[in-house]
Amino acid sequence: MSAQNNKTQVNSANPTQVKPGIAKVLGSLAKDLWVVILDIIAVNLSYYLALMIRFYVHNEFRPTVSYYLTDFAKFAPFYTVLCIAVFALLRLYNGMWRYAGINDMNRIIAASGITTVIQIAGTVIFVRRMPITYYAIGAILQFIFISIIRFVYRFIIVEHKKIASRSLPAVNVMIIGAGEIGRRVIKQLEDDSAYRPVCVIDNKTSTEGKTFDGIPVLNGTQFEAAATRYAVKAVFIADPALSVESRENIKTLCEGKGVELQDYTGYLSNLTGRVSLTALLEATKCPVVININTETREYPTGDEALKKLTDRYAINSVSANGSKLVIDLKENKTEAYAGYEAWLQKHKEETGEEVSYF
Repeated sequence: MSAQNNKTQVNSANPTQVKPGIAKVLGSLAKDLWVVILDIIAVNLSYYLALMIRFYVHNEFRPTVSYYLTDFAKFAPFYTVLCIAVFALLRLYNGMWRYAGINDMNRIIAASGITTVIQIAGTVIFVRRMPITYYAIGAILQFIFISIIRFVYRFIIVEHKKIASRSLPAVNVMIIGAGEIGRRVIKQLEDDSAYRPVCVIDNKTSTEGKTFDGIPVLNGTQFEAAATRYAVKAVFIADPALSVESRENIKTLCEGKGVELQDYTGYLSNLTGRVSLTALLEATKCPVVININTETREYPTGDEALKKLTDRYAINSVSANGSKLVIDLKENKTEAYAGYEAWLQKHKEETGEEVSYF
């Protein structure tokens, strides 16, 4: 009897509970209600305009095919609901549209393809086959409208920042490298009004004279001339293939001109003189001798040493002894992470785990 009562209580509680997946979808729709409304307008306006473009002549819709408008109106409510459902499933709602990028565009393309199939199949099965131009023009217009709805916010924000930054004092920056890392550096600087990319240096002859995201690309031999011409006050290295010799030359030139230098190509591209122990050991392929207080340990490679070191250390000195690299260390419990104690404690409370320093 008690088991039956328990079952009854569980079943009576279920109607008041919403499935997590459905609740999440509904929540995203509620938070992005203005986008949902614009989408409803867009998906219907697209195919309505497709009919107008196809059959509107002499200031009127051709009376002999007015049944297409009737069929469009019959299917529109069902198509609207299905479109919103597809957009929600493909996560086109509740996004941070000021950071909209290629992944968002891929989802829009996928959603447009699926809804086009729905439009074709739905009209053919439930109303009538519409003209091919109706499907083609409608699909194109819908894709354009849905893209504009999501990317126009980012466009306005970025352009507003660019316009506002022109009236503010900023440091002219030279980017070295016209590749993917260079593109990311430029995009990052768009959100930092303190820096303004003015030129890009690249060693490839095929890129000389072109523009990179609207910024002129110059040959590597024009480094000094470009630095003077564009009043460069900071140089950001974004070319991982740049040789050690070229890096040293750039460092020397920047020091001579009093120009800030930063490297975005990796951990060991550190031109501040400070290299982490982890980065140093990862790059060491020769035998390593490590001195910790009065204890000496020897390892065949830096990678092997890295596997054995489980505590946190600070580097006292680095020297060479024949073919071996000698590293003097001291235990470092607080210095390297001074000021981060509160963050470390919060991390432990939230995850139940200590932070790994290696």
